[in-house]
Amino acid sequence: MNILESKDLITILGVLIAATSLVFTAINTHINMKTNRARFWLDLRDRFARHDEVHRQLRPGGAWADEKGPETPEEWASLEAYMGLFEHCEVMLAQHLIDEATFRDIYAYRLCNIVANDIIRREKLQRLASGWVRFLSLLKRMEIELPGRNV
Repeated sequence: MNILESKDLITILGVLIAATSLVFTAINTHINMKTNRARFWLDLRDRFARHDEVHRQLRPGGAWADEKGPETPEEWASLEAYMGLFEHCEVMLAQHLIDEATFRDIYAYRLCNIVANDIIRREKLQRLASGWVRFLSLLKRMEIELPGRNV
C-alpha cells in the first residue's frame, strides 16, 4: 500500500468516526431533550403544589365552591399568585416552551374551577380584566368560556 492509499484509508476512517460520533450525539441530544421535558413538567407540578390550598378550595365541594370565595387580603393574594402562575404558563405556551396538549390534559380543569367561581370571575376576570390579560388569553387558548362573556 502506498502513501496515497493509506491517506485515503485514514480519511475514510476519520469520516466514519465523525459520522458515528454525530449519530451518538444526536441520540444523546434527543434523550436529554426528553429527560429535560419530563423534569420540566415535574418542576411545574411542584410550582402548582405550592398553591395546593387555593386549588383545594376551588374544587367542587371545596370551601370556595357554591357562592363562596376569598374574603381576606391573604386569601386574595394567594388566589392572585395561583392565577399568576397560570399567566406564566400562558407565556410559555405562546413561546412553544411547553406542550399545549399536555398542559390542557393536566391543568385545564383547574382553570374551569377558577372560572366556575362567581366571586372570582366577577372580581378578577370581569371587573379587573385589564389586569389579567394573559390569564384571559390562556382561557381562550384552552377554549374555556367565561359565563356571560365570550372569551
